[in-house]
Amino acid sequence: MWPAIISALAAIVASGGAIYLTKHQERKAIWRGKKLTYYEEFFAAASGIVGETAPTEAKMRFATAVNNLHLIGSNGVLKALHAFTAETATSNRQHFSKERHDKLWSLLVWEIRADLGDPPTKEPSAFKAMLWASGTGRNA
Repeated sequence: MWPAIISALAAIVASGGAIYLTKHQERKAIWRGKKLTYYEEFFAAASGIVGETAPTEAKMRFATAVNNLHLIGSNGVLKALHAFTAETATSNRQHFSKERHDKLWSLLVWEIRADLGDPPTKEPSAFKAMLWASGTGRNA
């Protein structure tokens, strides 16, 4: 009798554990999908402001995308985001450096990829990303 009871309890515990792990994986996948959606919108919005003559609507879309990243971004993403937006802010125009812009953009992209579980390189400094506006002859 005891072996049957022990077997039944073991089956219940194993089944409960499997359900828990499955639900945990499902939640992680949903969260990753949500993050990916926000990050995709951020990159789309960033593409709209490449260059110096971005329309006001594009700037507003970018600002919204930046603010929304605070809902889902890791601490590393947010630190890189703040450094990038500080460099590109209108108030920093006199001190703007394309080299620093490119370095900060690359770090931001690296942090986003790392937050999604797919860092492009082991070290952020080994990765280089660039904004490109196709057909305009501009890149930032």
